[in-house]
Amino acid sequence: MPSIAITGTIGSGKSEFLSLLGQILASFTPTSTFCADDMNRKLLDTDPNVREAIIQKLGKDTYQTDGKADRVRLFSMISTDPQARTTLEEIMHPRIESLWRPEAEKHASSRSTFFVAEIPLLFEKGLESYFSKSIVVGASDSIRKVRLMRRSLAPEKAEVWMNLQEPQQGKISKSDHLIWNDGSLEALKNQTSLLASHLLKQ
Repeated sequence: MPSIAITGTIGSGKSEFLSLLGQILASFTPTSTFCADDMNRKLLDTDPNVREAIIQKLGKDTYQTDGKADRVRLFSMISTDPQARTTLEEIMHPRIESLWRPEAEKHASSRSTFFVAEIPLLFEKGLESYFSKSIVVGASDSIRKVRLMRRSLAPEKAEVWMNLQEPQQGKISKSDHLIWNDGSLEALKNQTSLLASHLLKQ
């Protein structure tokens, strides 16, 4: 199973799982990982073409004087204006896909290496066909909300972020594997180890 996609809703622990799975697989065979969320943040702050496109489409107030994206402003826009959210996705997603897709395709014929990518909108954008297997990281709504609040989000903003995404049940029904991340880090590590063992045997 050379190319693996990880997806799930906000606050489920996708990035933590990506790191754990990548580490375990890498201890047995060459493994590379990709985090779409991290790349999204990087492109927003450092890519001049992204900055120019966003300012042109969504306004100059989407960026601060230091050249970094004004995430508070962007969040306000995409949470209240569906068209603004669509516009931002149209700017960001093709650029992010152009980075992970060649890796996924390269590993498609590999029998000895893994490419593991965290793709939040895997099913919404119909991208699952580029991967050998998909894994959903899920968690209870109450747990996800608490995790978002730990990131200094107010309760009402945490709920807005959660409601912006498709319900996780739909993702679970389409995935090949499910990691349920309501418990401790140790519990997540145990699940990850079991799944990694299964993937290595494929």
